[in-house]
Amino acid sequence: MLNNHAKCSRRDRELFRLLDTQGSLNTDQIRLLLFPNTCLRIVQRRLKKLTDAGRIRRERLSIDEPYYYYASKKPGQLEHVLGVSWIYTWVRLSLNDSISLHNFDREVTYKTLRPDAFIGVKNTWSNSFTFFYAELDIVESGHDFGEKVKRYNDYFSSGAYLDQWWVPLAKRFPIIRVVTTGNAKKLERRIAKANNQDLEFQVFSLNQVKEECLNGASSRRSLRA
Repeated sequence: MLNNHAKCSRRDRELFRLLDTQGSLNTDQIRLLLFPNTCLRIVQRRLKKLTDAGRIRRERLSIDEPYYYYASKKPGQLEHVLGVSWIYTWVRLSLNDSISLHNFDREVTYKTLRPDAFIGVKNTWSNSFTFFYAELDIVESGHDFGEKVKRYNDYFSSGAYLDQWWVPLAKRFPIIRVVTTGNAKKLERRIAKANNQDLEFQVFSLNQVKEECLNGASSRRSLRA
């Protein structure tokens, strides 16, 4: 059994790794991922100790928001980075003994398309894989998500995806899961108008994602979908 010092060292190393791969995480996300069943005050004390020692850095978007943390260089588009970190946290908390995370790749770039994340999960019982694209729709940015839907449809219809590493492991074209800061039903209607190839889009609100992460709601759709 690990002593407290060993536990801290292991968690600290994992935190540094996560900040490197995810760009930034806030206090709530770190607690959920690395300090399950630990009171918030203990998590805050540990993060402050690491910050005071110069191992990580922290800032706030506003006084009523939790601190967010990063390794050394502050990432751009902070609201977007932290939103995708909620998707990462959501996926991680959806895993269980029969489903493991195979990959969570941020900002995958193709010629005509740049998903916010490409996610693969593995069913450890059947040794099969399911893949998803993830998109964060920030309504306040003013971007028309219909344009992103069109790029997914063009990417699919052109067959440009067929040379990707995951194709031999996949049973189908990945589901596109969209998390929005706006109204999910309204976005679903906008997607339907632009989705001429009938790709499968699933839409969730960011508030729903946060609620399920923080309060363990059972309405989360299965990663095996």
